[in-house]
Amino acid sequence: MQQPIRIISRANRRLYADAIPGHFATNHSHINYYIDMSELKHSLPLALEAARSIAFRFAAVSVDTILCLEGTEYIGAYLARELSNAGLGGMNAGQDIYLIEPDSNVNGQFMFADNLRHMVEHRNVLVLVSTASTGQTLTQARECVEYYGGRVSGYSALFSNISELDGKPVVSLFTGEDFPHYHNFVRGKNCPACAAGTPLDAIVSPRGYTKL
Repeated sequence: MQQPIRIISRANRRLYADAIPGHFATNHSHINYYIDMSELKHSLPLALEAARSIAFRFAAVSVDTILCLEGTEYIGAYLARELSNAGLGGMNAGQDIYLIEPDSNVNGQFMFADNLRHMVEHRNVLVLVSTASTGQTLTQARECVEYYGGRVSGYSALFSNISELDGKPVVSLFTGEDFPHYHNFVRGKNCPACAAGTPLDAIVSPRGYTKL
């Protein structure tokens, strides 16, 4: 892997991410850059700043529950606080907002424990992920929410390579335009690094990457 490239968010100049060039494999695709947002997810001031930027875009959207995926729990907690803040003047001002994470079954499908089901059923759920490169994780989250009787009221990703899903915008802090050389190859098909015989540098998981 090469040295990371620091990218400043166009949505908020106080936020940044590091693009690490290489040959990476995710659950759904191969990518030529790993977008490292560890600082955003784990630094208190950056997580709060990220949450404020996202909350502004959802002030007019009803949110009962935030579904946090891929290590976004801290940002999700600040996001819930910002959305319920009366000073934001949004429709969620003064409201209680649940924060939940899904479990996964043996088939890799998202599921909720019985004691959490009431936080999804008949609720407006905002899905928050770290990265939406193909939209597959967001789609899987929507299917899970709908299975448990909830409604997806919005999608947000720290980095998104897609602009909308199911007619709803994917609100993000970074987009593919911020990383013009970023490419993903679904299930590794047509991956030029694979075609050239270049071995994988690392495996990407929801929490980060592990070198091979």
